[in-house]
Amino acid sequence: MRRLGLLATAGVIALCAPAAAHPHVFAEVSFGLQFADKGLEAIDVTWRFDEMYSQAMLPDYLKKGEKQLSAGGVQGLYNDVFRFLGDFRYYTDVAISGGPLKAVNAGGFTARAERGALVFHFMIPLDKPVASGVVELLGFDPDYFIEYTLAGPPQAHGKPYRHQCKTQRFQRETDITGPIGVAGLSCIIG
Repeated sequence: MRRLGLLATAGVIALCAPAAAHPHVFAEVSFGLQFADKGLEAIDVTWRFDEMYSQAMLPDYLKKGEKQLSAGGVQGLYNDVFRFLGDFRYYTDVAISGGPLKAVNAGGFTARAERGALVFHFMIPLDKPVASGVVELLGFDPDYFIEYTLAGPPQAHGKPYRHQCKTQRFQRETDITGPIGVAGLSCIIG
C-alpha cells in the first residue's frame, strides 16, 4: 500500500511539474533599425506587456488620476525593473553574421502607458556599424517566465540604407521546457 501511495505521489508531481514551465508574462516585441552613413548602428527595442502584467505594474508607477507615466514613474520603473535586466542581456538576442553580440548594452530607456498596456522602449548600440551581413534579432527569456512574440517587420530610421528583413523561427533552449521555436527577424544588411 505504501508503494502505491509513493507511485501516486510521484505521478501527481510529474503531472504538476510541467504546469510551472510556462510563461507568466507576455510581451510583444518590435524592433527598429537605426542606420547612419556606415550602416546599421543600433537596434531599437519596444516591449508591449500583456494586460494582466500591465494592470499589476502600472498602479505602482502612476500617480493617482494619471493616465500617463510621469518622469518619476519612468525613473521608478528603471530603478526597480529595467536596470537589473542587463544581467540577462535585456532578454534580447542579437547576432551579427552568425556570432552573438559580445555585450548587450542598453540606453535611452523610456516607459509609457498606452491603451492600458505598459510599454518599455530602449536602444541597443552595436559595437561597430554593420555595413553588410546578416543581423538576427529576437526577444527571448531562457527561463520562459516571459514569452516574447514578434510584433512585425522592423521600422528603419536614420539614413536610407539597403536592407531586407524576414520573419524566421529560431530554435532556443529554455532552462525548464527544453527547446522551443521563437519567432525573430533575420535582416540582410547592404
